[in-house]
Amino acid sequence: MAILGAVYSAVIGLCVGSFLNVVAYRLPRAESVVRPRSRCPGCGGRIAGRDNLPVLSFVLLGGRCRMCGARISWRYPAVEATAGLLWLVSWLAFGPTVDGLAAALFSSLLLVLATIDAAHYLLPDQLTYLTLGLGLVASFGVSWTTPLGSALGAAAGAVALLLLIGVWYLLRRVRGMGLGDVKMLAGVGAFLGPYGMLLTLFLACLFGAVFGILLMVRGRLGWGSRLPFGVFLSIGAVVALFFGPRLIAAYSSLL
Repeated sequence: MAILGAVYSAVIGLCVGSFLNVVAYRLPRAESVVRPRSRCPGCGGRIAGRDNLPVLSFVLLGGRCRMCGARISWRYPAVEATAGLLWLVSWLAFGPTVDGLAAALFSSLLLVLATIDAAHYLLPDQLTYLTLGLGLVASFGVSWTTPLGSALGAAAGAVALLLLIGVWYLLRRVRGMGLGDVKMLAGVGAFLGPYGMLLTLFLACLFGAVFGILLMVRGRLGWGSRLPFGVFLSIGAVVALFFGPRLIAAYSSLL
């Protein structure tokens, strides 16, 4: 039964990932995520159900549209596979519980936010506010935070990034990040509470700095270049969700 549950959760995650691809493509273009049916971006032809199976269809079609032969972006199977993995890890970490469902939904929102931010430097309000709202609601059922902790985490997340934006502006006279990042971190704080939010922010800054330095060393990034900080917030939040208590305990043991 445990194996069956794990497989079932992974399959659900793959299907969710397929929908996340629709959201990531259409939402920045102000298109409906419900209608019309999925179409090929190249020729506009409808994608048949047999060609819309997560990951599998991409492999069977050789990464090309059946109708026009246009190349299909690797992003689509990557998002589907990542969503399947996140739902599987949520099952393995928390089982068939409120915690498991909340973790799967939260990580799915993080994935689509990261996907959109990487492509468009945009964190849509529809998704950041949804993350915030679901986090506040989930706090009444999950084990890792409380309604009070959720509210404090959301408020602290917004204030923390607003302060960072203000300090950076005073130092450089430019805005280091947008308000979308502020709203996203508030949503992370609502889901994870204040300690999870702080760990997320620390990890996001660490990952972002390392990635930026590597690109600068390779000559692909300059001091004035932008990075999609929402991507690193998503990575940090996933790590905090699944490994946060152990990381915080390990750090506390050093003090």
